[in-house]
Amino acid sequence: MSTLIGTESERWSLSRAIDALSESARQAGHPGSVWLAGLVYTMTVGLGLGWDGGLSHSFSRPEVRWSGEWMVALRRLPIGVFLVLSAVPCLGLMFLPLFRMSVGLARIGPAAAWKAACGDRRTPRLRTVWAAGKGLGFAAFGLWMQLALMILGAALLGSLPISALAHVIGHSSRDPQAAAFLGALLVPILIDLVGYAIVLSVLNQLALHSLAQNRRGVYSALLHGWRIMRNDGWATARTVLVDLLLFVTVAMIWGVLTGGGEALGEPLQTIGAIVKFLLTGFAGVARAGYWARAYRALGGLSPDDGVPGLQA
Repeated sequence: MSTLIGTESERWSLSRAIDALSESARQAGHPGSVWLAGLVYTMTVGLGLGWDGGLSHSFSRPEVRWSGEWMVALRRLPIGVFLVLSAVPCLGLMFLPLFRMSVGLARIGPAAAWKAACGDRRTPRLRTVWAAGKGLGFAAFGLWMQLALMILGAALLGSLPISALAHVIGHSSRDPQAAAFLGALLVPILIDLVGYAIVLSVLNQLALHSLAQNRRGVYSALLHGWRIMRNDGWATARTVLVDLLLFVTVAMIWGVLTGGGEALGEPLQTIGAIVKFLLTGFAGVARAGYWARAYRALGGLSPDDGVPGLQA
């Protein structure tokens, strides 16, 4: 536990990571159009791991039960994953401008860059974020696409044994023993996929900030992000733990707003949807600032540091 918390002598203890998140939240706290960039950041950096997925709602509904329909869905799972895998490049290209906005927000995430981007305003203009991402949009898209394809490729491989077993079980899907056996296979595969997706999400964050700060290529940014991750595994774990704190906080507020809106009627559902939209934008800006600080603390460099050989 002491290793996870870290000591004061370390450059990135848990307390310093929490302080960085607090500073980033204060930086993002002033409402403005930059929250739209924060919403885009959440959409393009999360690799599909959004603040509030439909999966949690589907498992919470009482009408969802283990049945033959589940067995049919599992048998067809590889086909569905393959179709999503094939559609990812086209879908990403449709939203190419969003990647420029995302990398622009990463570029102005550090405190000094944020202050310069604000000028005499309390928050940066949206056009300032757009300008900061000039020339980096396609590279940011390439980075996202590579990692998204890696996750979907792993999901495709993981779905093959599940589909094969579902075909073998066939009409015995209502048998409790068959269902338990399939579940015993499904759970470890899902755990492995979630862990793999988290690792790639962290790599995506560090590589994106390396790309934004140093205007390097996609492969170079990925390699640099991977080296930063491996340089100090415990410091990286602390970074993820504090990022998870932000995730859980936002998800809990989402849950309260969703439950309250359903209980109190349609007008409050509309208000709740607006609040969730704004909250996600704020959280995206705060997250960009937090990972910009984490990138520096974990060993990433930028031309702003005045290191010889790095060009702006």
